[in-house]
Amino acid sequence: MKKMKWALGFLSLLAITGCEDDDAYYDPYYYDSAYYDPYYGSYDAAWSYAWVDPVYSYWYYSIGRVLPQSTGSGQPQAPVDVNAAAAQLAANASSTFTPAGCATATASGATVNYTFNNCAAPVVIQQISGNVQLVLADNQGQLSINATSSNLTINGAPFNLSMQIAGAPPNGNQRQVTITSNSFSPDRFDTRSSQSTLTWVAGSGCFTLDSQSTGTRNGLTSTTSVSGYQRCANQCPSAGSVTTQTSDGTFSSSFNGSNNITVTGPNGNTQSYSLDC
Repeated sequence: MKKMKWALGFLSLLAITGCEDDDAYYDPYYYDSAYYDPYYGSYDAAWSYAWVDPVYSYWYYSIGRVLPQSTGSGQPQAPVDVNAAAAQLAANASSTFTPAGCATATASGATVNYTFNNCAAPVVIQQISGNVQLVLADNQGQLSINATSSNLTINGAPFNLSMQIAGAPPNGNQRQVTITSNSFSPDRFDTRSSQSTLTWVAGSGCFTLDSQSTGTRNGLTSTTSVSGYQRCANQCPSAGSVTTQTSDGTFSSSFNGSNNITVTGPNGNTQSYSLDC
C-alpha cells in the first residue's frame, strides 16, 4: 500500500512537472519586443522617407542628370547645397505632413526645426505632436541627416527620436538609405539601438525595411531581426517577418496585410496584437 501511494505520488509529480514545462512562463517583454520593434523600425523608415525623398535631387541630380563622378572616389564632384535642401524641407512641411498646416518648420542654414500638432506622416506615423530638429550635411557627396526630438508624442505616447540617416546614389528611380537609430517609446523599452536599410521607389509612398536591433527593459535584453518588411501609405504591412532572440529562446511573427499579428514563443504559446493601420 505504501509502495502504491509512493508510485501515485511520483506520477503526480511527473504530471505537475510536465505541465510546468508545457506552460513555461515568458516575460511579456519578449512578445512585446517582437511586436513593437518592427513598429519603431517602420517609424524610422517613415521619417526617412518624408525627409529624404523630397531632397534627393540636391545630392544626386543636376538638370535631370546624375552629377559627374570623380575618377577616384566615384562620388559626385559638385558640392551639395545643404542650406537649399534644408530650406526646401521647411517649405514643404505644411504639405508633407497632414492635415495641411499641422506642421510648421523653419530653416536656419542646414538646420530645420519642426513643430507638430497632431500630424500624420506620408507613411505609417499618425498623431505626431512635439518638436523635431534635423541637421543636414554633405558627407563627401553623400546625404546625411541627424534627427532628434523634444516633447515628442506619437499616437499619444511619448517617443524619443534619435537617428542618423545616410543616403546612397540612386539607381534609376530606386532610393536607398541606411539608418542608425536609438529611437523608441520609453513606455515600451528602456533602450533600443537599431541598424537598418531602407529602399523605395521615388514618390511611391511605399518602402521595404530590413533591420537588426537590440532592446532592453527591466534588465531583460532582446535582439530582433526584421526582414523584408513592406508597407505603403494607408495600408497594413504586406510582407516581412520578425524574429526576436532572447535568453529564453526565439519569438517570431510575420506580416501579410492583415491588421493583426500573432507572436509565437519558444514553446508554441502565442500572443496576438492589433496593428494600427
